[in-house]
Amino acid sequence: MIKKGDFMLEIAIVEDEEKEAARLGVFLDRFSQENGVVLHHIWHSSAAAFLDGYQCQYDLILMDIRLPDMDGMKAAQRLRELDSAVVLIFFTSLAQYAVQGYSVDALDYILKPVNYPAFALKMRRAVERCRQKRERWLLLSTNSGAVQLQEFELYYVEIFDHHIRYHTRQANYDAYGTLKSVERSLPCSSFFRCNNQCIINLRYVTKIDGSTVVVDGR
Repeated sequence: MIKKGDFMLEIAIVEDEEKEAARLGVFLDRFSQENGVVLHHIWHSSAAAFLDGYQCQYDLILMDIRLPDMDGMKAAQRLRELDSAVVLIFFTSLAQYAVQGYSVDALDYILKPVNYPAFALKMRRAVERCRQKRERWLLLSTNSGAVQLQEFELYYVEIFDHHIRYHTRQANYDAYGTLKSVERSLPCSSFFRCNNQCIINLRYVTKIDGSTVVVDGR
């Protein structure tokens, strides 16, 4: 059961037909109101353009399997090369195509024409999967020993001359290493490398102004 509260998801709709995309948008807005979750959704009419600009910024992707510029399965395979963790749901008019989705770790599929009860059922499962991802644990290797904390407790990471500092909810932890190794250890669905000195937790970004990013008020 979905727990109501301050929970927000970023969702991409990858669908070439504007009418179908608008229908999904209406369903998402209705689901948001009924279940007390904030769902920000953006429509992408081109799979190729969507993937070219992809930066692990979404929690959930709703993708049509039959797309004119790129087959949905090929698009999903490329997506998994960029992001192995994002939750993916296919929608299609032919069930036999949807079975292939499990090879790219799709959570589920929705048959067209989409009706709201079926959509809401799948969305509840997707929201719970996204919530579980948010509650993942991280194991940080620091100068004072290993530190285990949940993903949402890490605000951002800084590095200067191989000296790493983890800024977390409880305290700051220092370590020695490279930003590249830290980046590999963090899920790209939640963390983003801004430059050669900083990785931020995207959920705490409150403002972007030119080359300045505000994270948790800092």
